[in-house]
Amino acid sequence: MSELEPPESLPYLNFGRRLTFQSIPVDLYKDHLVRYISDRDGENTYMKCLLLRVEHYKCSQTVKHEFLVLYFTHWNSSSDTAVICADRSVEAAAAESSGLLTPSSSENVAQDLVTVIGGAMATDTTQYLRFKFKSFKRISSLSFSSDHPTALQVSILLDLVNKQDANYHIFRAQCYWFCDVVCRSLERLFQGVEELHGPDTRGHLGPIPVVRTSEGDVDDVCKGYPIALQKAMEQVNQLQIQRAAIRAHIWEEGGASAQLKINEQQRQIAERDRQLEEIRAEQQRQNAERDRQIEEVHIFSSPCRSGNKSAPSSSVNFRRDAS
Repeated sequence: MSELEPPESLPYLNFGRRLTFQSIPVDLYKDHLVRYISDRDGENTYMKCLLLRVEHYKCSQTVKHEFLVLYFTHWNSSSDTAVICADRSVEAAAAESSGLLTPSSSENVAQDLVTVIGGAMATDTTQYLRFKFKSFKRISSLSFSSDHPTALQVSILLDLVNKQDANYHIFRAQCYWFCDVVCRSLERLFQGVEELHGPDTRGHLGPIPVVRTSEGDVDDVCKGYPIALQKAMEQVNQLQIQRAAIRAHIWEEGGASAQLKINEQQRQIAERDRQLEEIRAEQQRQNAERDRQIEEVHIFSSPCRSGNKSAPSSSVNFRRDAS
């Protein structure tokens, strides 16, 4: 792959150099990733994109919103990276990018969103984050030494966290809770290694602890993950079988069509050869007729066929008489 040529991207993982700001609910994100089958090889390419690390950020504004930034490696090049952002908000506060509301909004349907950032260069990622969240700082990061989850597996886990508590609760299941459950579930399921980058202010509004994630939430997500993964893989396998059947049908139809074209070409070649053979035979017949006519002309114009047949004998007789 040329340095000037951007790597190939996927609909919901942008490895290119052009920034994208596409947000989608986590349940639809998971559904899109499960249903994706590549036209190139008939496989789910999201299963080949590995989670490199997760970074946990906290906004500097009054509400101290928290969000996650996830980095995925390209399936053909580990040096190319795609970035998504995942966070929990609520519709009434979406315009302010806020994960916290007044107590009057203690129960609302949560907006758990994945934003496909694209342009995985650090400057591009920062550009988007500043555009949406203004000012922020990194609190921690989660990396994986060997057992890297795939993009498909991450989408399943995000959806499970959403289903664990789909309502936004200001004192329990807000942005702090969402980020914490996602990170702790990933750490437990895939042996992640956490690193702090300063004071651990996660789940705090200033000095005040707002949420402490229940171990039961992480337990429920981790217990539900194998079942959700199996269900998703059954769907992926079924889609692969259907796609393979469609490809085989198209190939069969294409092969039959190609065979018809080959047969027609062979018929045309045979017809052309037959016509050429007829032309050669006619030329041979005409040449033979011409040769026959020339031979007849030669015979009839020969001296032995003229009226002077006695001339040679007269000459001989004359020479004899002279002797």
